[in-house]
Amino acid sequence: MKRLIQIATIALLLLPAAALAGEIIDGVVATVNRQPILQSEWDDATRFEAFMQQKPIAAITDQDRVKALQRLIDRRLLQEQMNNASYLAPSREQLKADLVKLREQIPAAKDEKGWQAAIACYGLTERQIEDHLRAETQTMNFIDVRLRPSVHVQPEEVEAYYRTQLLPDMEKAGVKVVTLQEVEPRIRELLVQQHMDQLLEAWLHNLREQTPVHSTVAIPAARAGGEAGGE
Repeated sequence: MKRLIQIATIALLLLPAAALAGEIIDGVVATVNRQPILQSEWDDATRFEAFMQQKPIAAITDQDRVKALQRLIDRRLLQEQMNNASYLAPSREQLKADLVKLREQIPAAKDEKGWQAAIACYGLTERQIEDHLRAETQTMNFIDVRLRPSVHVQPEEVEAYYRTQLLPDMEKAGVKVVTLQEVEPRIRELLVQQHMDQLLEAWLHNLREQTPVHSTVAIPAARAGGEAGGE
């Protein structure tokens, strides 16, 4: 009995002050390789995605929230493959430039007052916005470094896309038709990105198969080449 009392006392001492004050403790909604994803992280990611889409908070659906959790799980799976937490992270200068570009895309954020009001509507701070941009850029850099060398777009693929996709679209829209030579670099990059997307989907599928992923939220079963999954 004395041993049980000691354990209970230690447990109380280890509880956060918020819990002793009667506040709700941040819960774990999922784990990736036994590393937790907290409710607060999920809520924050959902609000950030709504902000990036300029979708009103009131319009966020349960499906939006599940997709946000799926992407959090995917990011954790990829982070497990990185050498360290700062691997391929953007520089402070790049992050500032990305933030400027983001503000330029939001009409209400032309001045500092408008910007602060715009992010406050989503319960976000500028620091949180920067953290999300840093994580997204780092993940994209990692994907690019790992997958781009495996992609090889053939000249016939570029020509086929031009003749079967771009050319008919230009003619239908009634715009000036540009030559294949003029748009070849852009078509090639588009096809590279498409191939990388396919490789990424297959890679994530394998990572989900190999890594213990558990979720307290019902997540649609991921197919090979699908979105994030969990149990």
